Amino acid sequence: MITLLNDYFRIDSRTVENDETVFHVTLLPGYSVYAGHFPGNPVSPGVCNIQMIKECAGLLTGKQLFLGYISRCRLSAVITPQTTPQLQVRMQLTETDRRYEVRAKVCDGTTTYIEFKGEFTPV
Repeated sequence: MITLLNDYFRIDSRTVENDETVFHVTLLPGYSVYAGHFPGNPVSPGVCNIQMIKECAGLLTGKQLFLGYISRCRLSAVITPQTTPQLQVRMQLTETDRRYEVRAKVCDGTTTYIEFKGEFTPV
């Protein structure tokens, strides 16, 4: 199973605020995907950011997860490791019938980059 933790991003801390778990993450600019996405102007790929959400959800559940479906994924701003290296992954996770419904937002305190709603199942 492919993981991006400690290659694409690292988790600096994790806190709980009201009904959300907040992962404070740092993007790692040396990750190989940036060599081709895009040379001289690295942009964080949306698929890597969705994987980051999935891996954070997996840490909450203590299980490896499979993406079942995405009902909403709004990419509203560009994430780059140079201009937005520190991010928050704000997550609400609900377990229902051997599935995990996840609502997540990737932001930096002022800008929301991704709004995600979907479902993960244990592998």
